[in-house]
Amino acid sequence: MKKLSITLLSILGICTLNSNAHSASFDCNKANTWVEKTICKSSELSKLDDTMARKYKQKLADASDQDYKNNLTIDQRLWLNFQRNTCKDTACLIREYREYLKEEVDYGVAWDFSDKLSDSDLPSKNAFGEFSQMVNISVYNSDIASWDDAVETTNTLSINNVINKPYLSVIDGVFIFTNAHTCDIGESLAVWSQNHWIITDDQRDEAVELRLYPAIYNGKNQLLLKDVDHHFREGRCGVRGYFDGIVLNHV
Repeated sequence: MKKLSITLLSILGICTLNSNAHSASFDCNKANTWVEKTICKSSELSKLDDTMARKYKQKLADASDQDYKNNLTIDQRLWLNFQRNTCKDTACLIREYREYLKEEVDYGVAWDFSDKLSDSDLPSKNAFGEFSQMVNISVYNSDIASWDDAVETTNTLSINNVINKPYLSVIDGVFIFTNAHTCDIGESLAVWSQNHWIITDDQRDEAVELRLYPAIYNGKNQLLLKDVDHHFREGRCGVRGYFDGIVLNHV
């Protein structure tokens, strides 16, 4: 348990809850980033941050084995670096926290007047380009009625800008899953929303979107895919596809 506590401190920056104006999950006296300072100045965000930390610690405590705990730790790091820490305003932070806590999901583009966005609201150059991921997949061999050894393949995705429309992009990608099941995103139009791209699926009656969060992580330009409620994969790829949590590296 002592080792687990050290892990929590290194990931979340959680210190003993203090008597600062708004009790976030970390010591506001040591806040040094815009995100941390913004959380400490807001009673709503401080409460959300504290609730988030408590929920994360409880999930770790309830984890049945070390592998599951490790996966929870990885997921937490991805959420912090790609989703929370890429926000540039309070509304974005509140949305990310509420979705983390499953209080609500805000579908759709946040901007009402995309043509009038300031430079700080628009995606940076790191949000465009080609991204890829080397993966090992298992393929079923029907001749011998068993699974062959894992085969190495590459998932690829490109985010292309649209002339005179910096808040838009055309995203093209192909992903290969277990048993060589291929899912082609095709040339999908995406819209920038605060800190991520959104691809929507207009072939379904309910709100369906695939989000792509660009960020500098571990010194590399990377891209995190989030499939809200896994509905995007169900409509595009069936049950064998799984977009959520995929991390691609900039080529």
